[in-house]
Amino acid sequence: MNLREKILSVFIRKEKTIRKISRATNIPKSTVHYHKQKVAERIKETGTDFWETELGYQFTTKVVVSVIYVFCIKSGNGAGRCRELFDLLGLDNYLPASESIVLKIIRRIEALILEYNKATEQEIHSKIKEIKLILGVDETWFDKMYLVCQELSSGYIFFETESQQRTATTWDKHIKKTL
Repeated sequence: MNLREKILSVFIRKEKTIRKISRATNIPKSTVHYHKQKVAERIKETGTDFWETELGYQFTTKVVVSVIYVFCIKSGNGAGRCRELFDLLGLDNYLPASESIVLKIIRRIEALILEYNKATEQEIHSKIKEIKLILGVDETWFDKMYLVCQELSSGYIFFETESQQRTATTWDKHIKKTL
């Protein structure tokens, strides 16, 4: 039995005795009793045992990941602000208990995003075929001169870079660096 299953066997309302739960999970009876009391208090406070079920666990996981992704990773808010939102929503009994835990979850989500990026890039590189590009180059002047290189059939801009020169050597250097 893994840790999550142990926790669920204590937190989820099952009609098991404290002694049976303690034996099955190797958690001391006093700890099981304490957590059962906390579960009963939460159910009394909220009026529902939804949060103590597997479905409730899955929902709170979605809430935590969604809030952290949108507010912390995408918007740049800190763990404290995220924790404050959980408190304001009245979910503080069911969700991460401190800013340090929220910060650990943020770091884990960021690591998973980077792992996903690497896996996706590897898959893309394994499927790449030789593509013929038709590049168009031009200079644009705003306050300074910029070299612009675009793939003409797709409209993909390879680079826009500030430059002092627009010689063939300069263009060649930027194109080789990009490709």
